[in-house]
Order: sequence, then structure tokens, then C-alpha cells
Amino acid sequence: SSSAASDVYKRQAQHCATCHRDDGSGTVGLAPALQGEHWAKLGAERSYLPSVMLHGLSGPIKVAGQPFLGAMPGLAAQLDDAALAAIATYVRGLQGATGNKAYTADEFKAVRAATGGPALTRQLRIKLVGN
Repeated sequence: SSSAASDVYKRQAQHCATCHRDDGSGTVGLAPALQGEHWAKLGAERSYLPSVMLHGLSGPIKVAGQPFLGAMPGLAAQLDDAALAAIATYVRGLQGATGNKAYTADEFKAVRAATGGPALTRQLRIKLVGN
């Protein structure tokens, strides 16, 4: 349920909400919002969010015209696939994608097994949104 997923997101504050806030609004200069029009493009590639969550993202990006330069660490070592799937489903709900199919642990397992890293995730982002 959405409530259960929200609880997982908030319980994982050391991984998610500390930087992105409980409501996904982000922290100026540190972590971009997990909401906004850029997610229409990013969310169209279903593997993008799992890639960021598992493998991390680094390098300069822009969100709503605001530059961010930093790194999000991958959470592959900290969280299992089921917890990550619940968080991803919650985050997509914050983005207004409530009608989308929930993420599954199997999807995260597949992304976890694929070659990945912050630089590869950034390349995927550039392909999807250009920055």
C-alpha cells in the first residue's frame, strides 16, 4: 500500500529523506526534488530509478534550471530488493505516477545484476533528459 511504502521511505531516512525530505521536495544545493516535470521523461525509462537507487548517480545535473553537483551513493549494500522496490513505488507516486505498476524485487534484482555505477547512471540520465 502507499502508506506502507511511505513508511519504508521515511524509515530509511538515513538513505532517502535526509537529503530528499519526507515529501520528496529535495534540499536546495544538495539533493534535487523527487518530483517535477523532469520525471515524466526519467520515469518513462522504468530502469532509471532502480539504477539510481542501486548504483548511485554522480556529476553535474540540472533540475528545473537549478544546478546540482554532487553524488548520490548507491544503496545496493544497504537495502534489499524488496525494500528498494517499495521505496521506488512510493517515489513514483510522489511524482504523480500512481497508476503505474508497482516496482518489484525482481526488477531490482535484474538491475542489481547488471553492470552499473554512478557514471553509467549519469549517462542514462543524459540520454533521457539531456543533463
